[in-house]
Amino acid sequence: MKNKMKLLFTILIFNFTQINAQVPVSKEPLHRPVLLNKYLRLLDVLLKPGDTTQYHFHATPSLFVHLSNTKLSAQIKGKEWIKEQSVSGKAWYNPFSPDILIHRVTNCDTVPFHVTDIEILSSYDTTHIYQNKPLPFTVLFENELSFAYKITNQNINQKITKSHGPLIAELATGTGILFHDLKINKSKEIQAGQYLYIDPESSFYFSTSNTAEINMVLFEIK
Repeated sequence: MKNKMKLLFTILIFNFTQINAQVPVSKEPLHRPVLLNKYLRLLDVLLKPGDTTQYHFHATPSLFVHLSNTKLSAQIKGKEWIKEQSVSGKAWYNPFSPDILIHRVTNCDTVPFHVTDIEILSSYDTTHIYQNKPLPFTVLFENELSFAYKITNQNINQKITKSHGPLIAELATGTGILFHDLKINKSKEIQAGQYLYIDPESSFYFSTSNTAEINMVLFEIK
């Protein structure tokens, strides 16, 4: 029993040392914090050709979306490099629990690599009054903390939304996308590669007059 406890203690110390030898993702120089509030932290990551991040660790539930088509490689600490291909518009969620990820990423292409990492810091509906019903868009995925929706030419126009949690809209492909805030009666254009934060319970809709392909991801914090 003493030997088992000693082994467990050694493993815990080793893991603690490994994590503290790296920087958290929010402190990694190429992960640029562009938005922070009580619900989320948005990190905008833009790697030029040949750029490599420092080793960093992910320990917070996070939402991601690729905003470029780029060849890259990733290396988990202590393992070999693995080649990957980013696909613009691909979105996913990682709880980073129970396994914390320690890795670094390099851009192997001739074009920039663009991705965003949204760390979920707090739930919106802590009292469970909010019903967590999906919004009137195509649901990409759902988990215990969030919804992800896909917005295209077919489902963008005139869908007025009122009851919702904090939202982040990210346009991967398309032009001429307008966000209409009905509360203040103002509109704002969203450009490809940009994000837009929408306050919870805002009344709004999206529109476009462009017939070109639209691929926009909308994240909602529950």
